[in-house]
Amino acid sequence: MSEIPQSQAEPVRADTHEERSERSYKSIAHNPTVSHEARVHAAEKLAEMHKARTGEEIDPENEAAIGDKKAELRNAE
Repeated sequence: MSEIPQSQAEPVRADTHEERSERSYKSIAHNPTVSHEARVHAAEKLAEMHKARTGEEIDPENEAAIGDKKAELRNAE
């Protein structure tokens, strides 16, 4: 059984609207019950917001892959 990749985005405190939005997009990108297309879209929005907030780039494909891997593990059960 392979391991779930780690997120490149550090945890967010969610004190502001922008931080809450970033957390929401991260949650959607990692959610195995959401379609692949929705996870990719959420991961792209997460990457945009993270770069605007921190100046650091993250790979949206990696973030979406976390949800894909969770979906694979869920379907294997």
